Amino acid sequence: MLGKKNIEIKGARQNNLKNIDVNIPRDKITVITGVSGSGKSSLAFDIVYGEGQRRFLDSLPTFSRSRISQLKKPEVDFVFGLSPVIAIEQKRGLVNPRSTVGTMTDIYDYMRLLYSTVGTAKCPYCGDKYDIKTSGQIVEAVLSLPVGTQIEFLTPAHKLYGEEYSYLFNEIRQKGYNNLIIDGNRVDISEEIEIDEYCDHDIKIVIDRFVIKNDIEKSLTNSLETALEVIGNHVLIAEFISEDISQEVKDKFYSSFGCSKHHITMANIESQYFAFNNMTSSCRTCGGIGTTKKADPRLMIAKHEKSINEGAFDPSVYNCRGEVSGNHILMYNLSQHYNFSLDTPFNQLSDEVKDILFYGTKGEKIIIKAPPNFNKRNYLIGRTVQFRGFVNKTEHWYREATRKDKVNEWVLEWFKKKMVEYTCPDCGGKKLKRQRFDILIGGKDIHELCWMQLTELYDFIDKLTFPEDKKYIAEPIVNEIKKRVSLLIEIGLDYLSLGRRADTISGGEAQRIRLASQISSGLMGMIYILDEPSIGLHARDSKKVINILNHLRDLGNTVIVVEHDMETIENADNIIEIGPGPGIHGGEIVETGTINHIKKSKRSLTGRYLCGKELIEVPKKRRKHNGHNLTILGARENNLKDLNINIPLGVLVCVSGVSGSGKSTLVNEIIYKKLRSLGDPRIIPGEHKDLTGHEHINNIINIDQSPIGKSSRSNPATYIGLFDSIRRLFVSTEEAIEKGYNISNFSFNSKNSGRCEHCKGDGRIVTKLQFMPDVEIICPICKGQRYKKEILDVKYKGKNIYEILDMSIEDAAEFFKDKRSIHHKVDILNQLGLGYLKLGQPSTTLSGGEAQRIKLAAELGKIKSGANNLYILDEPTTGLHISDIQKLLKCLNLFVEKGHSLLVIEHNLEVLKTADHIIDLGPEGGKNGGYVVAQGTPEEVKDVKESVTGEFLKQVL
Repeated sequence: MLGKKNIEIKGARQNNLKNIDVNIPRDKITVITGVSGSGKSSLAFDIVYGEGQRRFLDSLPTFSRSRISQLKKPEVDFVFGLSPVIAIEQKRGLVNPRSTVGTMTDIYDYMRLLYSTVGTAKCPYCGDKYDIKTSGQIVEAVLSLPVGTQIEFLTPAHKLYGEEYSYLFNEIRQKGYNNLIIDGNRVDISEEIEIDEYCDHDIKIVIDRFVIKNDIEKSLTNSLETALEVIGNHVLIAEFISEDISQEVKDKFYSSFGCSKHHITMANIESQYFAFNNMTSSCRTCGGIGTTKKADPRLMIAKHEKSINEGAFDPSVYNCRGEVSGNHILMYNLSQHYNFSLDTPFNQLSDEVKDILFYGTKGEKIIIKAPPNFNKRNYLIGRTVQFRGFVNKTEHWYREATRKDKVNEWVLEWFKKKMVEYTCPDCGGKKLKRQRFDILIGGKDIHELCWMQLTELYDFIDKLTFPEDKKYIAEPIVNEIKKRVSLLIEIGLDYLSLGRRADTISGGEAQRIRLASQISSGLMGMIYILDEPSIGLHARDSKKVINILNHLRDLGNTVIVVEHDMETIENADNIIEIGPGPGIHGGEIVETGTINHIKKSKRSLTGRYLCGKELIEVPKKRRKHNGHNLTILGARENNLKDLNINIPLGVLVCVSGVSGSGKSTLVNEIIYKKLRSLGDPRIIPGEHKDLTGHEHINNIINIDQSPIGKSSRSNPATYIGLFDSIRRLFVSTEEAIEKGYNISNFSFNSKNSGRCEHCKGDGRIVTKLQFMPDVEIICPICKGQRYKKEILDVKYKGKNIYEILDMSIEDAAEFFKDKRSIHHKVDILNQLGLGYLKLGQPSTTLSGGEAQRIKLAAELGKIKSGANNLYILDEPTTGLHISDIQKLLKCLNLFVEKGHSLLVIEHNLEVLKTADHIIDLGPEGGKNGGYVVAQGTPEEVKDVKESVTGEFLKQVL
């Protein structure tokens, strides 16, 4: 029997789908399109992916299912012709700072394997190269020495950043070692050691001492392997104790041991040695993240104009009030010793005094005396102490707390308020312990390779050569790295590097990385479902994604793409348009067929835009700016090439350019963070010389695509501030006044007021089961209406509070037309194309594009004319059909007409052609980007030959 040629869906009723039947051809590319909220994702992800996943899980043994969260059956009669389904969604779930492009793609695992198997070590003292050894090879070399030879093994030790030497000595003692050689002198750390804390000392731990004889092989091996493991750096130094050993024997031994000059070697190196997620390998200061927190003196002072005794310091740092404590005694003695007054305003104290208060006495000790009229006993009085300073003390507490992993919420919040994030001073952002960078391949350490642009990395790996005895190990690993890197380059991510943090890449980039991983798997007969893979791609690079989709199809897979991009739609084998409108007005199959069929269809809105019957008009006249500019000088963050840029205010400015050209760095890392840092010193902007013109901006608002709330209790009505107004209307009704209800009685979050206590105002009860999906039922008490019966009896214009929350935004605009303040906000949501959403729709069910438009509506609802705000938007067209982009542009123009400025990162040509001013970055991504290629009106940009964006603008202007 031949396999089915179609995936047949019968009776799909999920969300707003209206009992639809549809066939999706197998082994083809099918694009599902339609206006925002029409039901595309419901069909692709909830029905096809949901049912495919559910059936796969049902096929597993009971034991396996007990360890996997189960899925609910989607609302569909049946789906025929399914095979294993993989969904590659548009999610920004990668917030773990440890995750990188290298770990997401598994390329970093292969890099670690390559370095641990064929890497060459270099001496940290002289740079000479030698081969990495195994403990067996070292034992063999030692046993070849003449019987009676005395030899000693040592390993280097380094002080932990920010800590005193005593901290290091305690750690060494705990590991069972007592003998050290410090700057050539032997010391026993079981006794107290005097050491200069402010100098770098050459410290070596004495691991063991042996006399060569026939029966020591076992004890020698055990001692070496334990030492290499316990100390954790896998570095070993061998020194002869016997003085009667000839130079010839020494030279022969050291030439086979490691560095012949400094007698050092590295042994037993494994893949985990380079894992920054492994605590034995990661930098001990930052824990393998590459950044750490630093206390900022500015955040410790509450009132500069007050004296220390009047409360200049934040009370959580130094509380001048209350009963005299050790801190008060210490502060009194500091003022006496360094001759300053605790009653002098803080801003009048000398820089030297401030430095002592923040960074300590730097080793100088003070004899502590009792303050005047202090008669009590205190442990400090009479002692000689040094003061570490408030900054150093805070950083010490932070390191201790994070190392022990014992940080409660309050302490964590306090650290956030007093500290700023910066590059780790110990590893310099490299994430690993210093010894890891003494192992090289082709003269480069693993960090250098991870920060090469992918194109450079491919060329470097491709040119590597290995000795004959290591070729058979190295070549399979190198080929796997090359295969995976070349896929990332093909898909348009050539500007990335393996070390790039996953939480700094866009949703579109993350999706394309996962897409490349799927291709490398080489599977066939699969169903792949993708959510707008063109997001974040310049028009030039769309072809790369289309080629990848074709490649997946040609392998023998079915590819289903939820997409609005016109070029992707035109290259599909089959198109399904869902609509005709959003929400309750959608959920029907408008049209299905090839591109030519869609273009000819009278019902298809997408078809009308594709054939040019409908289009977004080019403005007849470009607006002039308000005479003020925001000027960035010397922007050098990431790949930006020392740029000086003027951003005109009072108009719509678009920042364009190919992927990786530096748009997000310029707008988010430099402009937004710099303007925010003027009011919050904890925010560290990207590298630049200066930013001028900020005095012409009253406020800066970043309208991104993050969710409007984390729980199902958050909804559009609560976010834009409607719900309080609606509750006040109910409080003002005769019935509510008669019963003495207040505003909290109409909240579904307030305890013991008006909410249904059985479901805690959620309207549903979720029961978690072990072997089955979580069971979600409508609350049997309130019937899903969230409130007690007596609250639901209160009516406003014939509707209770639940019925209003369950109302669509479109209906609410009509219902509240006589209430100006409510109608104004609801009408903005409606104009933005969100009329299909319910007022009380849980925020967890909203897409990124919907969340962004609700934020826009919230801002539009409170903007004042001439307030001179700067609004920043990053790709606001994400998830929008071209007809919705038209609505978005009307909304953006409202901001400008009210006297505000808009700075938008965008690739969409429909938005770019309507902008007043374009700043085009490029010419390429990564190291070949970061220049201003063109700037001016769209008409001026299209005439610049070097501008890739200009080439595409010619087609739409």
